[in-house]
Amino acid sequence: MAPGVSSCHYQETPHSISFSGSGFLATYQLGVAQCFLNHAPWILRNAPSVLGASAGSLVAAAPVLCSKFTSIIHFAKQVKASTLGPLNPSVNIFHWLECIVNKYLPHDAHQLAGGRLAIAMTRLTDGKHVVMSEFHSKEDIVQVPRRNRPFV
Repeated sequence: MAPGVSSCHYQETPHSISFSGSGFLATYQLGVAQCFLNHAPWILRNAPSVLGASAGSLVAAAPVLCSKFTSIIHFAKQVKASTLGPLNPSVNIFHWLECIVNKYLPHDAHQLAGGRLAIAMTRLTDGKHVVMSEFHSKEDIVQVPRRNRPFV
């Protein structure tokens, strides 16, 4: 307990977790999420919200929706090792991510994510900031990047 805080007023509450738009740091953030799952799973389990922007949205979605996301980590390492990393023209990150998400998300992902997973993005049609936290189907989650552009 913090010094000067009375025990009758102090209440331990779970904290939300946010993964920033990280681009090249996504591999590091995936490692952080994996570390939480391996060594302190209650942190992710009790977090009221797991939020993400840009590359951080993938990192946020992985522990909320998939208990095993080693394929994402493997792909991130491959991309990082290639010449120019994610800027390499032969790397089609969005196509690969859509395939991986379709393959590994459970059929009820929209129910697991609803209200708990939040994705920050900019809507292309009007440039407005949007935070999505409610999804109607698994396909709705898969299509988020196509309908909106994550923050860069």
